[in-house]
Amino acid sequence: MQTIQNCYCCGKSDFQLFFKAKDNYAKEYFDIVQCKDCGFVFTNPRPDDIEIGKYYSSPEYMSHNSHSGGLIQHIYRYARKYMMRKKLEIIQQSVNKKQDFSLLDFGCGTGDFLKYIQSHEIMAEGIEPDAQARAVAKSVNQLNIFSIEDAAALLPGKYDVITLWHVLEHVHDLHAQIALFNVWLKPGGVLMIAVPNIESLDAKKYGKYWDALDVPRHLYHFSPNTIKKIVTQHQFTSIEQHPLLLDAYYVSLRSEWHRGTNRFLSYLKAVFSGLKSNNSATLTGNYSSLIYVFKKA
Repeated sequence: MQTIQNCYCCGKSDFQLFFKAKDNYAKEYFDIVQCKDCGFVFTNPRPDDIEIGKYYSSPEYMSHNSHSGGLIQHIYRYARKYMMRKKLEIIQQSVNKKQDFSLLDFGCGTGDFLKYIQSHEIMAEGIEPDAQARAVAKSVNQLNIFSIEDAAALLPGKYDVITLWHVLEHVHDLHAQIALFNVWLKPGGVLMIAVPNIESLDAKKYGKYWDALDVPRHLYHFSPNTIKKIVTQHQFTSIEQHPLLLDAYYVSLRSEWHRGTNRFLSYLKAVFSGLKSNNSATLTGNYSSLIYVFKKA
């Protein structure tokens, strides 16, 4: 296990316990702490970059299992197709182009979004650390995805856009990786990061049962303030943010399951909870998940 001594956001070392949360797919519990100085919330201690591999191996863990069967998986994939269109629209607005730009999808998983982007005649490549996910990307989507080792050879200033869809919360060497994004982007390039929001109403409602805590795979639990403070340390400027409206319903549903709510009632409660969270966020901006758009200075 790896213990973080200094806050990734402000560098201070005075932390307090925020939650003791259970791994959703095992019986282990992990401490989530909060920096007393800046409020950054993160899992500590945590598995190191070698130990963490076993926590992704559960067949119930869906992140790299998007081509399996089951009702929830089908609903999840249908929602993802809808969100792909929305994400592409945001990307095109951010670069002010429909085509004729280059994109890197970091943590691209099985490559579904990457293939969708390529179908719009956009030059797009992907990086995925998990070998099994890369194999699925090749067999199902006919994509050759870079490994983390391959990424070391990427040319500086190659991309107009780098996207991370619920990936940054998994990255061990946070500052080193964000610094690399700056290197890989062209001058004025766009870094687009989607992560859960620890200050959303559904996060506060479900507490230690909130699905998006997902310890120990989620190493960080960002708020709008803390992610902007961290990323802008690397010569990026925060320019806008966008809500991921469907996440509130999906996360609420799985959070109800973690609380032990029966399946039928959980669907009803999730709809109510997701709606309430999104309605609250129209005033506060604290949606369940947010897309943050940064520009390379």
